[in-house]
Amino acid sequence: MMEGLPVQPETPSTGDEITLKRPAVRPEKTSTGDEITLKRPAVRSVSEALIMGDEALPGEGIQAIPIEEPAAADAGGAQGRRIVRSAGIIMVGQLLSSLMGMVRIEVINILFYGAASGAFIIALRPIQQMSDLLIGGTVSGALIPTFVDYGEPEKRAELRRIYSTVAILALLVMVVAVVALFFLAPWLAPFYLDRGTEAERQLTASFIRVTAFGLFGLALYAVGSALLYALKDVVYPAFATFIQHVGVIVLGVIALFIAAAKLGAPVAAIFAHGAQATSTQVDALQMTGAIGLAVGFVVGALGEAALLLPGLRRNRVSLRPTLRVRHPAVRQILRLYLPIAAGLLISVGQQQAELWLNGQTNDPTRNITALQSATTLIQFPTGLVVAALSFAVLPPLASSASGGDMVGFKRTLALGFRLGLLLMTPAMVGLIAMGTPIAALLFQHGACHTSCTDLNTLALTNYAYQLPFLAIDQMLIAAFYARKNTITPVIVGVAAIGVWALVAVPFTPTIGMPALAFANTALNSSHAIILFVLLTMAIGGLGMRELWGGVWRIALASALMGGLIAGLLRLLPALAPTVFTLDSLRGQLATVLAVGVPAAALYFLAVTLLGMNEVRMLGGIVRARLGGRRG
Repeated sequence: MMEGLPVQPETPSTGDEITLKRPAVRPEKTSTGDEITLKRPAVRSVSEALIMGDEALPGEGIQAIPIEEPAAADAGGAQGRRIVRSAGIIMVGQLLSSLMGMVRIEVINILFYGAASGAFIIALRPIQQMSDLLIGGTVSGALIPTFVDYGEPEKRAELRRIYSTVAILALLVMVVAVVALFFLAPWLAPFYLDRGTEAERQLTASFIRVTAFGLFGLALYAVGSALLYALKDVVYPAFATFIQHVGVIVLGVIALFIAAAKLGAPVAAIFAHGAQATSTQVDALQMTGAIGLAVGFVVGALGEAALLLPGLRRNRVSLRPTLRVRHPAVRQILRLYLPIAAGLLISVGQQQAELWLNGQTNDPTRNITALQSATTLIQFPTGLVVAALSFAVLPPLASSASGGDMVGFKRTLALGFRLGLLLMTPAMVGLIAMGTPIAALLFQHGACHTSCTDLNTLALTNYAYQLPFLAIDQMLIAAFYARKNTITPVIVGVAAIGVWALVAVPFTPTIGMPALAFANTALNSSHAIILFVLLTMAIGGLGMRELWGGVWRIALASALMGGLIAGLLRLLPALAPTVFTLDSLRGQLATVLAVGVPAAALYFLAVTLLGMNEVRMLGGIVRARLGGRRG
């Protein structure tokens, strides 16, 4: 249940995001130098490093991190070093968060798979949506640009008052949201679990009520991280996000052991497959212990906000009892947020429809767990590839657009297409062809048996088809932003939701969960295709001859890779069935390594022999930019 990945409002997230978000409307952007800047009534110029990270967490997705432009004489070197350093810090933080997110979904699968895991994941959806609508969508589009306007030393006192006003307003709004969710929970749970059991609905309702209190932490994190990003202090917000995952993992495990002691059913029973306890006892153990997941989310969200305190103190910022709602900065934030909210409302509507459709499937709690698990896997190659593109392609793309160099703009865009396809196509083939051993290695332990692996693999397969289109879509949105057009991707996003509906609405009742996953693939793929056509109509040909020249080489190398994977998956278990078995952790690891390593080697050997030198080009671009900044 991933919604369109390419760009999302940087939102305080529940961390179990099962949607990759379409872009909400943002302030128009212009280009200066080789970075993109937010267009706002500021007297000084601030550039941005555009980077991509774990879309499921606060402030992530495509990040617009302001970097103050130095004096003209130093513009080439100091500015680039700041951008590279800021982007690097945030990427490391997001990588840590992504790794902890993988551990989190593994813990949920292994210890809580079933009614407990599904109830927890579903309960976070209205929390995420409320956070997006009320505060999350303002981070990059409204809070950062406004805070930047007051970031100069002589305006810091005013900035502190603005920060306090916005933070207090956010908390007051969240009070209303928490109360609303508390009373709506008994009605939301049946809406999300039409075919669920009464016990699952009650558990989901209780989780909604508990996790709603996490909105306070998400609100404080959103405002605090926006302020620190505006002040170019990126370390604390970059590394705060992993705390939420830690909270869910640690308190979930602790609560499980407490429940085991209370119920007299050992935690080992989850791994014993009925040898030490009945399935009813295991279900009771999981559903009782799962309250720790909800409490852990609240503690983790508050921990994110708390981890920002050293950075805020270093900048002499603290929360004070100030409420200046008529301040021009507050009015500017509201003005910038209104178009963002319009886009978010459409997005939330699609998410609600998606959850309702999932509730119509057989066993909706297990289906939602499979969709979340597959989403986590899909996000890994997506984040890594877009991070590479951020360093190598986005800055020169913006520079070409600002300088009116259309030839260079098209050349850079075509390079981004080829780089994205070069990396995403084998990722797609690998996840589809090796979906079962990968899902078994990561999740098939404890409460997650072979039926769990089958569902995870089915969701993963139907998601993975979109990976090449995600790479292209990412570059196309960057191209529209570089041309100061932020509206078209949003309008196309609405059209793509229509494509999603054409797949999800008629086929989910009959096909079930796979239709929801494939509908998301149709959404993201159609978004890329429509944007490609519109950009071609706007600026002319995008070098299709060179693009197709790369496509057939990548396709051939990927086909060879897929053939080798299929052959090895049949050959190795026949040669050594006790070694290459998916029934043990050792066998799962041996299978993934013995198949995946030679397959990846074959792919890169093939693209090299076929004359694809984009990987070498990417390394050269990054080295040149880093070296040039140091020089």
